[in-house]
Amino acid sequence: MNTKVGKTLLRHWLLPGIVGAFLAAVPAEAAVLQSWRFQAAGNQLSFVAAGGVQPQAQLIADPVRLVIDLPGTTLGNIRQSQRVGGAIREIRVGQVDSRTARIVVELANGYTIDPSQVRFRGLSAESWTVELPSPQRIEDVGRGRTVPNQNSGDIAAASTVLQDIQVGDTGIVLQTSGSPPQIDVKQAGDRSWMSVDLTGVTISPSLGRRNRAVNSFGVDRLQVMQISSSPPVTRVTLNMGNRAQDWETQVSSNGGVLLWPKGSTPPTLAAQGGPATIESVQLRNNGTELVVRADKPLTFTSGWDRQTAAYGITIYSARLSEDVELPRGGSGSPVLWVRQRQDKPNSVTLLLQPGAGVEILGVNQPSAQQLSLQVRPGSVAVTPPLPSNPDYPPTYPVANPPRPVSEPDYPRLPNQRVVIVVDPGHGGSDAGAIGIGGLREKDLNLEVSLQVAQILEQNGIQVVLTRRDDRDVELEPRTVMANRVNADLFVSIHANAIDMSRPDVNGIETYYYESGRALAEYIHRSILESFDVNDRGVRRARFYVLRHTNMPAVLVEMGFVTGRDDARMLADPAQRQRMAQAIARGIMRYAQAGR
Repeated sequence: MNTKVGKTLLRHWLLPGIVGAFLAAVPAEAAVLQSWRFQAAGNQLSFVAAGGVQPQAQLIADPVRLVIDLPGTTLGNIRQSQRVGGAIREIRVGQVDSRTARIVVELANGYTIDPSQVRFRGLSAESWTVELPSPQRIEDVGRGRTVPNQNSGDIAAASTVLQDIQVGDTGIVLQTSGSPPQIDVKQAGDRSWMSVDLTGVTISPSLGRRNRAVNSFGVDRLQVMQISSSPPVTRVTLNMGNRAQDWETQVSSNGGVLLWPKGSTPPTLAAQGGPATIESVQLRNNGTELVVRADKPLTFTSGWDRQTAAYGITIYSARLSEDVELPRGGSGSPVLWVRQRQDKPNSVTLLLQPGAGVEILGVNQPSAQQLSLQVRPGSVAVTPPLPSNPDYPPTYPVANPPRPVSEPDYPRLPNQRVVIVVDPGHGGSDAGAIGIGGLREKDLNLEVSLQVAQILEQNGIQVVLTRRDDRDVELEPRTVMANRVNADLFVSIHANAIDMSRPDVNGIETYYYESGRALAEYIHRSILESFDVNDRGVRRARFYVLRHTNMPAVLVEMGFVTGRDDARMLADPAQRQRMAQAIARGIMRYAQAGR
């Protein structure tokens, strides 16, 4: 064996083990390696863990072996080794430290493998296969007989090349040439590392060190690896010393990818020659596209804003021209409003509030000086189907069945601006009350709230929803949101409950604290017009969402999920729709009265 040749060839072949169909697997908690096997006939290694894992691999010498580490994983009661024979000598399994399991594929003396041909395929987050190429003799590789020239061939085929990595005063720049790369960011469950996959990117032969110390911004080290050649994918991994630090990532219009600690200035802003001026912000294509244009290249981040429940685009090193007039979405528009917020002196945040059921498709950058945010109108989203127990709805008679009503005759509204926050109670891990047949309050609240929002918007009222899907929202953010958007009204929608042994308790209740009494009475009367249900009255209560809002606020209890009559009514999609119509009609009557 030519040891010197072997060391030279293998020293830099670092392989993170995420190549294939399951790129998003990231361990969220400790996993246990339950089983593994190696099939010599096809050179295929497979393993299964209890809990998601993300393999990381490297090919090293003396002896030549492929080492596969499983961070956040411990060994179960499994065999420790398997003798194979031939070019692959042995497979071994061990525990590197208390949090890392390791699988070692050891080759026979004089053999190696082409690392670019190793394929990891995630059948799921727990089940993986590793396909190994046929081992080759090292002396043949040294003479250039077997392993292709990965650098020259792949760079010619790839559209983008990673040329340099710069660690500056404010962040890290991955300098590229060619087309802008697509990036995929992942983070370990324990936040010990973050990886950025650059699709369509190969590594330049002149890049230099691919494993380097950083010791800045809470990052200890940085690794660069070519994890796939077809299609080319380059991975940059940051080993985090400060696990509490959040990071921003952005493809730069000047060529490259920017990485910087959240809350600080992106690393390339100083090179742009002063802030960009945003010259226009327009809604186009029937309100389905927001277009932002500036006089210089734009660097931005985007995502949902927790304070306002709107979708935000933060543009760094930019200012809004005094001549720019932000667009307003009219009645029926997918976009209700666009507003500006100046979080920092050198940045502009544009907030866009979509209508109910409208999907945000994300922001793209058609050119260096232009951003495009696209939305897709849709019907009101409906929560997952309510329980389909064959014994439910129950067959017992309803004491006060709801009488049929025609399509509501909604009142005409005043011309002045009306903004209403609709608050679907509970959500996420907080299911609220669980009633007869498994009725979950959070599902009822969300479905009715979405329909109320749609009806209001179709009638010219702007609506802000505190949640649009099944997620956790604490009480304080709901009221903070309503106060920040300076809403005119706040309506929280709930379903009531009592002990399951009391199915005789049924009826609607509407609560207020101070200024919401008139609104509560309008909504309460409107529901009684549509449903022949027990009237439990309009009541004063000190609920958190009623006490901490600055506008008239009410909490509607649509009925008892534990009540014999109410549960049957609430389990019927047609009756839930009628409930939404009744609540919306009461709100609009109040608004029309100018209260």
